[in-house]
Amino acid sequence: MIQFDNDICHLTFTHSDCKDIWPAYFGETKKFLKSNMPHYVCVDRKDPALPEYVRPLLYNPADPYPKRLHSCLEQLRDYEIVFFDHEDMFLYAEPNYEDLLAYYHLIQEKKLDHIRLIKGGFNFSKKVTGVPTLRQFSLLSKWIFSIQPSFWRRTVLMKVLEENLFCNIWDLERRSQKAVKKLRLKAAYSQTPRAKRRGWFHFDNTVYPYIATAIGKGKWNFSEYQEELGKVFSEYNIDPNVRGIN
Repeated sequence: MIQFDNDICHLTFTHSDCKDIWPAYFGETKKFLKSNMPHYVCVDRKDPALPEYVRPLLYNPADPYPKRLHSCLEQLRDYEIVFFDHEDMFLYAEPNYEDLLAYYHLIQEKKLDHIRLIKGGFNFSKKVTGVPTLRQFSLLSKWIFSIQPSFWRRTVLMKVLEENLFCNIWDLERRSQKAVKKLRLKAAYSQTPRAKRRGWFHFDNTVYPYIATAIGKGKWNFSEYQEELGKVFSEYNIDPNVRGIN
């Protein structure tokens, strides 16, 4: 189990349209991420399908994605740091708690503003002293900001979102590459040796071994995560044909 202090919470973004994914997400998170972090959920409405232990933060579903997320972050004033993810980015094995805690301390000590728990695409980076699984982005990198499981300084993520509050999630990623450079974001990403490549852009990571992502264009991402999703379908009695598979 990983023990954090009171500066951090877990924040998951979702929508009631994705409630069929919730059993797998919350089940796998509870199984593998043994943590004392309070767990908040950004969601469009309170729903009895949500576990009792999570704390819903409601957003206006008429708002675009960045404004929805920003409004939820505003409600978390008691926390300096958030561990952020989405409901279709769930663990399939237990993470490396020692490394996660080291990452957290770097954020807490303000040596970094953001740590993404996956390597994706080409970038310029350098090793982070004392943490072999971490590399810090150069601001010369083409792609720094991504919607993936990450540690964030809460107010810094809010500032990034404020640069592009009224766009969809895909445009947010594209436009935020300029925003993070404007803000001179101190960002890093986690990388483990000899990592398996998934699709075109992502690499597996044993520090935080998760599916990135389980849903693509509304369907299960079976082509990239056949073994991992097969186990999930069986354990949580999910019929993949209902949503469809890619």
